[in-house]
Formats: sequence, C-alpha cells, structure tokens
Amino acid sequence: MFATIEEALAYIHSRPKFHRENKLTLMKQALALFDNPQDTFPSIHVTGTNGKGSVSHLISELLVAHGYQVGLFTSPFILRFNERIQLNNQQIGDADLLQLVNQVKTKLDAADLTLTEFELDTVLMFVYFAQQQIDVGVIEVGIGGEHDRTNVIEAMIGVIVSIGLDHEQIIGPTLADIAQEKAGIIKKKQTTILGDLPKSTRAIIADKLTEKSATGLWLGQQLQLTKVKISAGTANFSLKGPADLQLDHLQMPAFADWQVTDASLAIVAAVEFLQKQQTTLAVPILRRVLSKFNVAGRMELLNREPLIMIDGAHNINAITALIAGVKRSFANKQVYLTMGMMADKDIAQVADLLAKTNWQVTWTTIPNSARAASEADLRQVLGESINYTSTWQEALQQAITASGGDGLYLFAGSFYLITDVRRFLLATEADN
Repeated sequence: MFATIEEALAYIHSRPKFHRENKLTLMKQALALFDNPQDTFPSIHVTGTNGKGSVSHLISELLVAHGYQVGLFTSPFILRFNERIQLNNQQIGDADLLQLVNQVKTKLDAADLTLTEFELDTVLMFVYFAQQQIDVGVIEVGIGGEHDRTNVIEAMIGVIVSIGLDHEQIIGPTLADIAQEKAGIIKKKQTTILGDLPKSTRAIIADKLTEKSATGLWLGQQLQLTKVKISAGTANFSLKGPADLQLDHLQMPAFADWQVTDASLAIVAAVEFLQKQQTTLAVPILRRVLSKFNVAGRMELLNREPLIMIDGAHNINAITALIAGVKRSFANKQVYLTMGMMADKDIAQVADLLAKTNWQVTWTTIPNSARAASEADLRQVLGESINYTSTWQEALQQAITASGGDGLYLFAGSFYLITDVRRFLLATEADN
C-alpha cells in the first residue's frame, strides 16, 4: 500500500509503456475484476489525429453546465497527472487518487496482471467514474481507436474530429490504415459526429457506419458552419445542425479556424446527448460556456507583453493549422518559433512546412525525455545549418533580444515541451 500520492504517481509512471500484443484482452480481464465499471454509465467517445482534447473538454463543460455529473478522461496532462481524470471539470483530488491506486493495485496484484501505464490510467478512470455514479463519461482516445485501451465501451455517441498522419508506426503506415483504426470507435446504432475528414478516408468511415447501423453527422453536410469571423482573438460564427438546430452569433476565444470547427463538433455532441436524455440545449448556457472556453496548450496565449503563445502541434496537420491560425491572427507580427519534437516524429516534413513561412525558427531539445530529438538527431535530419539552442529559455531570450520584445514568441511541438514552458512561465508569473 502506498502512503503518499508521490509514491502512487511513481508507481503509475513506472509501468511499461507498451505491450507487444495490440489487443484489448488484458484490459477486459482487468476491468472484470471490478465488475466492468465501464458498463455502468453512458459514454461519449472522442478520437482524432488533432483536436480530440479540445472537443472532449468542451463537451464536458457544456454537459456539466446543464446539470449533469460528468466524468472526463483526457491525455496527456499538462501540469499534473490529476488533470487526466476529472469529475465535473475538477481534477481528481490527491487523496481520492491515492486511495484509488491502492484499491486497483491490490486487485491487479492478486490476479497477477501487469498493465501498461495507459492501461492502468484507463482502469483507474473507469473505476473512479463508476464509484462516483456519473451520468456520462467523456472519454478521449489515447492513440487510434479500434485497439485503443479505452475502446472497451459501447459509446452512445462517437466523435471523429480529424484524420491525419501521426503515430504511423503504431496505427499506420497509411492514411487509410489510420482511418480504419479510428473508425473502430463506431458502435452499433451509435450517433457519430464527423469533422472535416480527408476525402480519401470518407468511404472507410461511411462503410463502418453502414456496418454498425450508425448515424453519421458530417461537418459540411448535416452540420454547417457559417459566418465565421476571427479577429483580435475572438471568433464569431453560426452553426446549423440536424433537427432544426440553428445557433447564430456564437462567440468564443479563438485564433484559428480549427478552434471553431472543434467547438462546433463538441456542441453537436452535447446536443445529441441532451436529446437522448429527452432534454434540449439551453442556448444562454451554451453562450456563457463558449465565451470563456479555452484549453491549456492549444494556441494558448500565456503572456501579452511580450506575446508568448504555446501550441502542442507536433504533426503535419497540426503544424499546417497552426501556421494558418498564426497568419490569420498575427499577420503584423514577426514570429519567433521555438520547436521541440520527439525523434520518431516527421521532423523533416514539419521543417519543410516551416521553411515556407517567414518565421524565425529555433530548434531545441525537450528536457528530461529519452525520446526527444537531440541536437545530433536534428542536425542529421535537417542539416548542420539549423538554428539550435540547448534550452527553450535560451531561445526565448535570444528572440526577445533580437526583436526588442515586439514579436510573437511561439513554442510548439511535443506536449512535453509545452508542459515545461507552461509550468515555468506560470510559476514565474505567480512569483511576481
């Protein structure tokens, strides 16, 4: 038994990262020890190459604001592990998490079951949500869909936010492979909400919808975004959906189109859940929640003087969206980007995209990560002439000195880098 939360977290993080077998057998065995808690509440399952975290957070906030007891499971965490398991948008407390880890570990040890870190996280989440007797679980997929360890639920509503190239070595290598994997969250007679997916993948998703007798609500078809205007960090837009859903003059903090798109998918998911509960969306509540909505680490403005922004863009689609968003909202600013990525990511392709901008790009190595691309890795892939600093703090100082503080200082790439920047800058701000 663990006596402190530090011991419990050390145990969680000491678990293996991957199993050799890409099956859900072990997850099902583990959950059976706890009488299958995942079956005790309805769920909304969210996947996507990018955007699934933002969508999950907004669905949760909307349903909590409508009076529901909502469990939210997301990954990765930004500042602390407790962020991953939330009840009514409040992180699980240390005391509850400690008790939960001790309870789960005892049964797993007795059954001689060894889980990966993510499998353990997922079991902890399902057990906690069942104990809290939630009304609905909003469950974000870890990687992929069909073989993701969260895919032991028969979700009432599914959301496929986006499909692009990422984690190709696990769920690829092709876009079609990735689409097939993400389609695995579609369940029998489910309502599935679909973002702006690549044309080459739509038939794969449509076939799965037909196979499962599921209802697909597609952005650009049943869902229509209109009158989108983004200015000075605020977006205005209208949304039309099924069953005469018409929402005009919606407003939210945003710097990029994808933020509006993600919000629209989340709104429709919440509307569909409410309808299945024989109730309707309260538009004043929607407006209030939307007006204050933001997600840590996703085009998040940490400081205004100087302008410092972080974004967890670490694949082709996300970098493309980030470039478009920055160009749209900061057209008059010189951009100083500090980029840190994992060694197994598409570093060369990301660099090619960045080379087409006029941004000043500095590469760095993510601290305290064995998987991070080192200086040698980066120079091998990108050439000896890249601008590199060993720490992001040094990169920021050099950029501010060079520009006199009149630029946009952007950090992007792995969430491990974003986490480090956010933790450091917010702690510094709190000290001042």
